[in-house]
Order: sequence, then C-alpha cells, then structure tokens
Amino acid sequence: MYNIEEINVEWHPKTLKGISQIPKDGIEFAYVSEDNKQVHQLVWCKDFMQDAIFGFLNTTKTKIYGFEYDPDKNPSICKNKTKIMVCNWRDQNFEQKLLNNCREFLHGLECKMKMRKTTFSKCINPPPIYRKSGVFIVEGSPRWLIAPPMISLYTLMIRIGMVHTMGQKSMDTLNQVYERTLKPYNWKPDVEGKYGDVHEDNDADYLKNGWSGLSKIIQHGDRRIFHKYIEDNYKEKVGIYKIHDFCGLGGFSDGSTKDHFPHWHRF
Repeated sequence: MYNIEEINVEWHPKTLKGISQIPKDGIEFAYVSEDNKQVHQLVWCKDFMQDAIFGFLNTTKTKIYGFEYDPDKNPSICKNKTKIMVCNWRDQNFEQKLLNNCREFLHGLECKMKMRKTTFSKCINPPPIYRKSGVFIVEGSPRWLIAPPMISLYTLMIRIGMVHTMGQKSMDTLNQVYERTLKPYNWKPDVEGKYGDVHEDNDADYLKNGWSGLSKIIQHGDRRIFHKYIEDNYKEKVGIYKIHDFCGLGGFSDGSTKDHFPHWHRF
C-alpha cells in the first residue's frame, strides 16, 4: 500500500435528489477546486463531468437531467490539472484497488501517451457512508480536461483500472475488457430487456463503443487531435444537451461530433 497525502476537503451539500443517471452504483465522481472544495455533487454518470466544464468555461448555469453547475455559486474547476474526487461506498476494498491496480494502469497508459502521471491523495473527513471505503482525489494532467472525449476517456480509464492485473501492461488490460475475457468493475450478470434483448450497460460496452476514438487518441496524440485552447473544445453554441449526449468518447468514435467539431476528425 502506498503512503499518500491526506487532505481536508470542504464538502458540497447533497441537495440534488433527482439526478437522472443510468448507472446507479459504482464509482462516483466530482471535481475538486484548487483550494480543495468539492465543486459539485457526486455523480455516477461521467457525462456530467463534461457538463460541469462546459458551464464553467462558458460562465453559464448548467442544468441537465437534474444535475446542476452554477459558476456564480459553485467553486471553480481547476484548469491547470485534472482534479477529481472518486469514491464507491459499496466497495470496502476501494482503496487497495485504486492505489495499486488503478494507479499502475493509469501510469502505464500515461507513459504511452507521454503524459504527466496521475497522483493520489485521501480525504480525511468523509461523510459517514464513505468512511469504510474512503474518498480519494486523483490529480492528472490538464490534457485530460482539454475536450469532452478526453475527460470521458479519463473517467472510463479510472473505472477500468480498478480491475487491472498488477504487473500487466495497460493495453493488455484494455484488450481483455474489450474482448470480454476480463469483467469490468461495474459488471453485473446480464439482465434480459423488456423486448428480449440483453442490456449489460457496463464498461466493456462503453469501451467497445469508444474503441475507435481511444485508438485515434493513442495513435495521433490528444494534442494533435483537439484544439489547443480548451474553450474551443467546449463551444457554447453546441449546447449542453449535445455536449452531454453526443460529445463523449463514444460520440467522438462514431462521428457524432464531426459537425460541431470538424477539427477533431482531421485524421
């Protein structure tokens, strides 16, 4: 187990009761400000992370599917690094998986992408429900923030890293999850859908849908694909619903972002 810095966090009040999210458990995410304030309410759905940046950069109140980010009321998001709170109160082994398996996985991927390695710290005063599992802050390169597909990728990689086998190459872990020889962190037994189809809705599906975009990012590099200035990758005229629904890693992969961000699709 690694020795990590312990940080005193100012928690965001849990006031939003009706956030509509497909995931109902697993890792929760929230941005953390430069001075260690939780920026917004914890969410399972990683698309809300794109929404919060959109509101912050465009200085506009973001309200979508029950989630809210108001730049006039919420703390500011760091722009010089990607600073995110992560936790899962249901997983009593969360700390071990995050600080060992996920750390090694992320560092391997970041080495491949020639990117600053993610660091980890622990919150010393979590709400009661999180005291056994712990709440942690990951701090990565600002390049993870640069465009919606990148923050979508980062949060997905954090989840996939939780099932990484120590000593294995990060790309091998990705291939195993993609090929379904390794169950993802949020895997559940298949549930038959209303019309007889099977809905797994887990990270193996998200990885499959985003594989093309992931491959392009690794091959060409995020700095060549996306606009240099972060504001150009979160244009206000695109609108919050398109940012949320169509501009993540999956939307980048299937070309849904091409009309609004043609620059991303030069390669």
